[in-house]
Amino acid sequence: MKKSQITRVLIEGDRELLRKLSGEIEERYPVAIVRTPEKSLVMSKARDVVSQQPFFMGEILVSECIVDIQGTHGFGALIGEDAEKAYELAVIDAAMNASLPETKDWISVLRTEEERIATRLLQDRELVMQTKVNFDTMEEAYGKR
Repeated sequence: MKKSQITRVLIEGDRELLRKLSGEIEERYPVAIVRTPEKSLVMSKARDVVSQQPFFMGEILVSECIVDIQGTHGFGALIGEDAEKAYELAVIDAAMNASLPETKDWISVLRTEEERIATRLLQDRELVMQTKVNFDTMEEAYGKR
């Protein structure tokens, strides 16, 4: 799994999974906070669909944190205000960067969580599609063309 995939699963998935994985590391290793969890603003970049030119849409509030485990840094960042989650993401990132033995079993757990998220999103989509309204014009409704 790529880092971006892992981060997405941890952010969108069950909050208890994030707490459990970071807790495993905190119990066994000293975690030094390099940069305390803090709020920041980052510019959101997009591309104009007509001219294909990039532009900045505006600022996005993010929470970010940097920790150190046995000389290896980890970075956690997410959209919104959640310092605790940013810290937990940083702990997990540092553990994976350091290739700690506890991380060996995490990939299968994360893949299972990814499948659960995909199932939930599919169910949500099906619920939304049930509310879809089919707008026919009068001519189409009465078969006149």
